[in-house]
Amino acid sequence: MAWIPRFPEVKANLALNNGAFGSLISAGAIGAFLGLLTVGHIIHKYGALKVSLTAIGILFTSLAVLVHIRSSFLFLILNIAFAFGITAVHVCLNSHLFHFLERSEKNLVITSSGYWSAGSLSTAIVSGLLVGRVGLVAHINVLCIVLVAVMVVMILKLRPHLLSPNEDSEHDYSVKDIFTSFKIDWPVSIGMACAIYLEFALGDWGTIFTKERLDVSGSLSATPFIVFTAMMIVGRLSINKLLVRSRIHILVKRALILAGVGFGLCIIIATHLPAAQKWWAYALFILGFAIAGLGSSFTAPAFFAAANRRSSLPSAVVVGQFGVVNTILTFGVKLVVAWTMQFTGSIALALMIPAAMMIAAVLFTGVLKEDSKSKN
Repeated sequence: MAWIPRFPEVKANLALNNGAFGSLISAGAIGAFLGLLTVGHIIHKYGALKVSLTAIGILFTSLAVLVHIRSSFLFLILNIAFAFGITAVHVCLNSHLFHFLERSEKNLVITSSGYWSAGSLSTAIVSGLLVGRVGLVAHINVLCIVLVAVMVVMILKLRPHLLSPNEDSEHDYSVKDIFTSFKIDWPVSIGMACAIYLEFALGDWGTIFTKERLDVSGSLSATPFIVFTAMMIVGRLSINKLLVRSRIHILVKRALILAGVGFGLCIIIATHLPAAQKWWAYALFILGFAIAGLGSSFTAPAFFAAANRRSSLPSAVVVGQFGVVNTILTFGVKLVVAWTMQFTGSIALALMIPAAMMIAAVLFTGVLKEDSKSKN
């Protein structure tokens, strides 16, 4: 998350336009695809400890080198490795989360996402403050060294509780099984893709959008994304109180409408204000991002939990297979959004695509009902 406020600097290092930069960033989906397709099965065979430590090494080595790169081709290769590392860590930790859920029957999927968002927010705030004060290379390289040390210690402390290697040869997975056992729960996958892409879009383009549209400083351009993340934390950590009053599929339906309509209206109004009302437009951007964060806070984790509940496969495999489908779907949308910006010259217009997708996700909220079953 630390380099999101640094995207304008990364883009400047590569000397690329919005369309080309968006395509390079989107190409990370290749690494994510490979990670989601294979890591769940690798965990099943070798256990979470070895895979987690390897994933951490790939993740931070590639990120540390990425900020030195000025070649588009080398950036492409390392960004794919970076995305693979992120995905591998994601699969390891979420597999353990579902493993914990199966043993304790305590649902931490949404609340753990809230704590993740708290870490994301803290990182975004610190990174935003460092823009213009600390160089991109020094910032990211020091961060990588610190995070490797901290995460390795955490993983080693979790060692007694992590998923163990599968020792039953009858339930071992071959390369062929990776593909033959692949199942797609289309209602959940499409609903998830529609619900989650606004978060991805604002992560990729939120800082650049504010900076290019209003010509504000690097720190101020990161503020809307910080507010977005803060509201995600509020929504995710409030979910247990909300579930006392209403069921999850109803809450998600209302949240999707709030996020799609609220964000879209704020951005449309803000971008049509004259230049003299720059700070009113900035305030509307912040409001729009806040509504988007609150409305999308628990929608993605809810679809994620539904995918695991509706499948008979091991949780590590479910995390990977579900992620593969959503990576492919979101990769396609990312390219559409990036080149819509390039051809129209309007980031605001392109951001209406994820806003519309949020509203469309309402059609798939029926899969979130606890008695909903997959046909697979």
